[in-house]
Amino acid sequence: MEYNLTLSEEEKKISSWKANNYEIDLSENSVILEAHYLSKNYHRVQAVDNVSFQLKRGEIFGLVGPNGAGKTTLLKILATLLKPNDGSAVIDGIALENRREIRKIIGYTPDVLGVYDELLVSEYLEFFARAYFMDRELHSFLIEETMEIVGISELADKPVDGLSRGMKQRLSLARALLHRPKLLLLDEPASGLDPLARLELREILKSLRKRGVTILISSHVLSDLSDICDRIGIMQMGKLVCVDKTKNLLSRDDFVKVRLKVTDKSNEAMTVIKSISGVSNPIWDGEDIVFEFREKPSYLSNLTRSLVLSEIPVLTIQIEDSTLENAYLDITSKRREYE
Repeated sequence: MEYNLTLSEEEKKISSWKANNYEIDLSENSVILEAHYLSKNYHRVQAVDNVSFQLKRGEIFGLVGPNGAGKTTLLKILATLLKPNDGSAVIDGIALENRREIRKIIGYTPDVLGVYDELLVSEYLEFFARAYFMDRELHSFLIEETMEIVGISELADKPVDGLSRGMKQRLSLARALLHRPKLLLLDEPASGLDPLARLELREILKSLRKRGVTILISSHVLSDLSDICDRIGIMQMGKLVCVDKTKNLLSRDDFVKVRLKVTDKSNEAMTVIKSISGVSNPIWDGEDIVFEFREKPSYLSNLTRSLVLSEIPVLTIQIEDSTLENAYLDITSKRREYE
């Protein structure tokens, strides 16, 4: 009987690789990233300003803020693509200055896809497997498993040029996952995706968390993050102005969002709303008036009384569910008032 020794050696390497890569420490106090006072400026523009934070293993951390807040610059620093002007960071015990070692344990997807359109999907991933200097005998196994993880197995023989944006985004994610990084850095991964593709992306990220991958994801679309992130960091003008658990941000009780519908005298209603203590940011949303009421819901009776005394014909007053957008606007507006 003849044995395929090459296949046997390959199987041994795959088995050894699984043993070394599928066991990940997810203990509560295990920290994979520590950043201390990171700063980066471009001439007179302070893109990142004394940013410090930690990431725990196996968590999904959302980085939110408007365009120009410094999110991309911070991710590029952590991906060793930019050198900070000041500060330091350690990833899995390795100093950020040790770029070669850091790049072995991180995966990074920029906000621009940067795929090679002339290649087949399998060729594209084979190219990056070689670029990562991965063991040749592990290439087929890791490429097939990675395509399965991100849901593109059936596209192996398809040209990259023919993929939809959503599938190209998955391919870009697959590239970042090929070498099984401990930390995944994603810059606006849902940008340009349709609602279904964004939902599917969130499910993929949840599955990666179950595998023990730590994920730092930036976005200015807050609804993409509220149901997947364990914690949220809010950036504004280069500063990390708030870090908290997502559930805490969603349960902030210092204001409620109210939607008011009246049957008549809508302009008078807006005038009354603006005059009431505790009301802020009143706007028109179609024929409704939407505003924030910085009191507990039990005090809404005072709001109703003021409208009735002003003879405003109120049809409904509805308290809307708390959202990450509400918390973000509240935190950043308070900071602007303070500054």
